[in-house]
Amino acid sequence: MSSVTNDNGKKWIQAGVTGVCIIIGYVLISFFLQLGEWFELESKISSYVLITNIVSVLVAGGTYFYIINNKATSTFLDEVWSETVKVVWPDKNETVKQTIIIMIGVTIVGFILWVFDYLGTLFLSLIQDFVK
Repeated sequence: MSSVTNDNGKKWIQAGVTGVCIIIGYVLISFFLQLGEWFELESKISSYVLITNIVSVLVAGGTYFYIINNKATSTFLDEVWSETVKVVWPDKNETVKQTIIIMIGVTIVGFILWVFDYLGTLFLSLIQDFVK
């Protein structure tokens, strides 16, 4: 079956939630700094950067603790992990074969669309010449 245990799943879930919260904190810090530049808040509010960094870290930390301590969210993430463990990933050969098939298919569809575009442009130019 699978060598992944439920305890290992909890570690991955916590690592994922931690990563998302770090990204949230980074985005908030960047957002507040951009607002500070747009509205010149650094000159109007003393310690603006410090305040925005503290607020961003508190929001990211609060989000982390809310997700980890919320029973419904934790249950949902545990169910997602248990379903993810069941996924059968293709091996390298199958991935290469399917990638080549997709590339060929996209090339064929692109060529067909190019032909339709060329014929449509030609048809419209003939109509335009006919109207003149």
